[in-house]
Amino acid sequence: MSEVASTARSVKGWEWITLAALLLLGFVLRCTVIGQYESTHPLADRPVIDEASYEDWALEISRGDWMGEEVFFQEPLYPYWMATVFAVFGESRTSLRTVQAGLGVLTVFLVWALTRRLFGVNPALLAALALATYRPALLLPSLLLKPNLFLPILAGMAWVLVAATQASGTTTTKRALLRWLLVGGLAGLGALLRGNMLLLLPAFAVWPAALALIRRASFSKSLPACAAILAGALLILAPVALRNHHVGGVWALTTSGAGTNVYGGNNSDNPYGLAREFDWVRGIPEFEAEDWKHEAERRLGRELDPTEVSSYWLAQVGESILADPAMHLSILWNKLRLTLGSYEVPDNHHLEWDARFVPLLRAPLPGYDLWGWLGLAGLLLFLSELSARIKETERMGGVALALFYLAYLGTIVLTVTSMRARLALLPLLLPFAGEFVGRLARGFREREFGRLAAVVLLSALMVYVPVFDATERAMKLATRELNELTYRFQELGASEALLADIDELDQRYPNTLRVWSLHAEVGFGLARAEAGEGNVDGMREYAKAARSRLETVIEVAGTNERERHRARVLLGDLASFIGVPTAARVHYERALEFDPTDAHVRRGLAEALLILALDYPEDEAFLLLQSIDEFEASLRLDHAEPGSRLLGLANAEFQLALVSNGEERAEFLKLAETHLLQVQATGESSEVSQLLELVRKAQ
Repeated sequence: MSEVASTARSVKGWEWITLAALLLLGFVLRCTVIGQYESTHPLADRPVIDEASYEDWALEISRGDWMGEEVFFQEPLYPYWMATVFAVFGESRTSLRTVQAGLGVLTVFLVWALTRRLFGVNPALLAALALATYRPALLLPSLLLKPNLFLPILAGMAWVLVAATQASGTTTTKRALLRWLLVGGLAGLGALLRGNMLLLLPAFAVWPAALALIRRASFSKSLPACAAILAGALLILAPVALRNHHVGGVWALTTSGAGTNVYGGNNSDNPYGLAREFDWVRGIPEFEAEDWKHEAERRLGRELDPTEVSSYWLAQVGESILADPAMHLSILWNKLRLTLGSYEVPDNHHLEWDARFVPLLRAPLPGYDLWGWLGLAGLLLFLSELSARIKETERMGGVALALFYLAYLGTIVLTVTSMRARLALLPLLLPFAGEFVGRLARGFREREFGRLAAVVLLSALMVYVPVFDATERAMKLATRELNELTYRFQELGASEALLADIDELDQRYPNTLRVWSLHAEVGFGLARAEAGEGNVDGMREYAKAARSRLETVIEVAGTNERERHRARVLLGDLASFIGVPTAARVHYERALEFDPTDAHVRRGLAEALLILALDYPEDEAFLLLQSIDEFEASLRLDHAEPGSRLLGLANAEFQLALVSNGEERAEFLKLAETHLLQVQATGESSEVSQLLELVRKAQ
């Protein structure tokens, strides 16, 4: 656009050199963090939770599955962009991270351009320096997360919005409409990365009309600009809505996850509005949509489509607000303080834990404690002079940016807050930080202390007064340590060294139920290893300790139902392992009360019933029929690696044939033969062959 060229012509040589040095500094710092992250961070080669979900999704897309099969539950643009990078540079995380470092530098440039347009040279360079060296922004390119793409889109949109606002009424209609069209298009792209941008689309669409009213210009002449914003957004979002309708039969503009996102940060079990796991949701992104849907259907007693699921959870928030408005005001206040406070609220990543493995992140670089404080003070000072700003056409760009910041802050407070959610506020806030430093210098020269002191004090209170005490922050760090030990167990299996690390964590953070659960799970793994080596005493010792911890987890009043469920499943597995099918049956049946769709539990129960049938001849037929039902249910629920399930089903059918007569006997033998042939088709097995021979002899 001509504004870019105009800005470029007005920049002096020394400023270009300084800016280039800042951009190079930002790129070098980000690439250094990438190198250190990939060399020493335990999660560098095994992305987890959202990162794993995005990578798997991107790989599916890059290998040909562009359409997908379900209505989007997560915003789709980032994995599609990742797939494009993979297609160009190969399926390399290092290449992807390097490209993301480039996006980080692009964001620095856009923040410079935005600040320079509003406040001049020195504030622009200071804002660029702040973002170039901001610790969370240095870590971000190493992570496979959507803020890498969202931040430059947001910063670019802010720049275009400011440019369009400042030029409104001073340029030709065609050029003005192109600017507003671009605002809408960038807003649409942003909505495909962060759902809360959808909440802002109406505000963007009416902004030209609001400008006309403020400037006492023709209201009717502003309507084409409003329409251009809507058109730009619809050009981006309409194909996604059509795709969602094509695959899912429902109209969803971006995703079906709006209701769950709002509920996640606004309920009585989450007083601070943080990202957390609910009892009914497994902490694995590919299961999230199904789990939220299952719980809503369980409560309502009927099937729901994706949009009905979202509406249900939104309605739950509405009912809760009406029942206890004071509680919800408290949650919103807590989220506002956390979003504006100096503490970097963790979610999938914890900045201080990551810094243990990335030396550069331990450098004493200024963070939100400085830039958030200065930016908030600058914003408050700007707003205190708002009446004067509105009278100045050029200053209306600053008004637009301030309102953009406040509106986006509101969407965070309405949903869930965290370090990566707050990152999006930095490009909108740093221009005010750069301007405020200049105002401070002028204020001291001109002895303008009153208003400056007031905003400095108020912003300091918001940023520096902690929401969480040291104990709470330590527990959040412990959660990250526990997660890392869990990933080690999943990847490397049980070991004495891992158990020792869990013991050490247990000593530092006693009575932590998730630590006990992991300790029991690792102990169970060691029990199996001891059994494999023929060490019966060692096996019994580990099994006994694991059972004791799991029983404690179940009995403690503060245990959530998801953790109880995991403990019951593990107790069922443990009872099956040590040969107590009666106890296994009890634990599995209790586990199914919480999650009837757990295929692993269904299979475990089926195997326990099969063993019990042989131990209790008087109930043999009944137990065998139950076992067949459970094997069949496990097959319906989980089609992965069905061979062992089919073998168990065939075994149960054969046993039932032996206690049956006539047509029933022949039918069960035929079913057993069919299932054994299906297993045999996947590969030869002596166990299958022997059972198949027995079945055919019985026929």
